[in-house]
Amino acid sequence: MGNIVLYIVAVFFLIGAIDYIEGNRLKLGEVFANGIKTMGALGISMIGILSLTPFFSKILNEVLVPVARKVSLDASIFAGSLIAIDMGGFNLSKDLASSVEMGQFSGILMASILGCTISFTLPLSIGLVKKENLEILFKGILCGIITMPIGLLIGGFMLNVPIVSLVYNLIPVIIIAILLAIGIIFATSKIIFIFRCIGKGITFISVLGLIIQGIKSICGITLLDNLMPLSEVLTIVGKIAIFLGGAYVMLEVIKMSLSKFLEVLSKKISININSITALIGSLASAIVIFADYDKLDDNGKIICTAFSVGGAYVFGGQMGYVSSVSPESLHIYIAVKLLCGIFAIIFAMLFIKYENKNKAKV
Repeated sequence: MGNIVLYIVAVFFLIGAIDYIEGNRLKLGEVFANGIKTMGALGISMIGILSLTPFFSKILNEVLVPVARKVSLDASIFAGSLIAIDMGGFNLSKDLASSVEMGQFSGILMASILGCTISFTLPLSIGLVKKENLEILFKGILCGIITMPIGLLIGGFMLNVPIVSLVYNLIPVIIIAILLAIGIIFATSKIIFIFRCIGKGITFISVLGLIIQGIKSICGITLLDNLMPLSEVLTIVGKIAIFLGGAYVMLEVIKMSLSKFLEVLSKKISININSITALIGSLASAIVIFADYDKLDDNGKIICTAFSVGGAYVFGGQMGYVSSVSPESLHIYIAVKLLCGIFAIIFAMLFIKYENKNKAKV
């Protein structure tokens, strides 16, 4: 299945490239170019983190592995829970995991869902969304976090992780989900401060790694011995950008060809067209949700935000990353991400109904 998806994306990549040469006649050439142009932004956010992966692996091995062994946990769980898959989460998890299966579980599934939410989506959304919308934002995040362990459990089964080990290692995830949920409800300002600090910290580390790698590349001065080779880093970033050139075109074609269906769907689930479009766009990147958050209606904001926790990026940069580092796991990655997104939407819709009933009583 993974190869089929890649072939489909390759076809759309070709279509977008041809339309770009033809002067954007089908309005797909520009979308194709936008996908390729993400390499600059990807480079700033990823080159530094990826370069420092060996260094962090060594530190985490020395600190987290002994702690994990004392409580019989797989050390890769820590990396997957805190760092996004394409920001170093996969490499760290793979290096820390006690088995190949756990490395894939933590580095691909957990890092693309929980790690991405904590290290990227939350800081991003908090920075883009207006203060008056933060309460709705957190409601959506909460809906996504609550349903996340279900999808991860299914993903663990698909990766053939032993059930006892899987359930035991998911305990920290469940605890984190509960703590975040409590914090979002009862200590919103503190949670906002924490996630802003996390976002700034990741940016600082990324740029620091970029500086170290850049100085070594430009003038040959080695500031840190334990770096991933620049050629490997640029290959990963380049593959993701090229993949996005095809993925963005694919999503644009879906939106154009299903416009009437989207109108019907909008009426059925009681959210506006902008929310439907944002939901589809988030399959490539959650940025499309939060960049135009004001255009979404309240129900759409909760549903789209809930989906972003698990389902966002499934056909975007993350998929490009998985296809480059672990193509054999691509179909499992897609299935789990979509399942988490669907579960989140269902729960969000139930939550909205529950909330509306309470408002009606008042």
